[in-house]
Amino acid sequence: MEKAIVIYSKTGNTLGVANRLAEKMNIEVLEVKAASDDPNVMNPVLTYVPDVSSYKHLIFASPVHGFSLSKVMQTYLNQLPDLNGKTADIFITHFFPFAWMGGNRTLKQMKQILENKNVKVNQMTSVNWKSKKRESVIDQMILSYSK
Repeated sequence: MEKAIVIYSKTGNTLGVANRLAEKMNIEVLEVKAASDDPNVMNPVLTYVPDVSSYKHLIFASPVHGFSLSKVMQTYLNQLPDLNGKTADIFITHFFPFAWMGGNRTLKQMKQILENKNVKVNQMTSVNWKSKKRESVIDQMILSYSK
């Protein structure tokens, strides 16, 4: 397999977007699972850790929690081995009225962790769940990521 989407989703919003993208690209969604979905757990215990070693290109997706990358996705990304030679796209979902309230920071956090794992990050998208433009942002992302 060439590509996959790796996500963590607490409320289902991130999963919903990932499923739409996966359907368009005809790829699978691998969902990171934790013992607790409480965003206040500082060191979450992961109960399902997707193996991404066989994929060349990955799309990582996560919600924003507390103006930052969710601890579950952060834990998952940090435990990954070196992914030398892989490429990635990223998207995040959030409810904040402005991207500077956590969206941009979360994208930067994910990009930094992945670059430290020797992944070349291509596209990054912030999906604001409160925005009237949400559907057009999702549609544009799906079009762009599926090329």
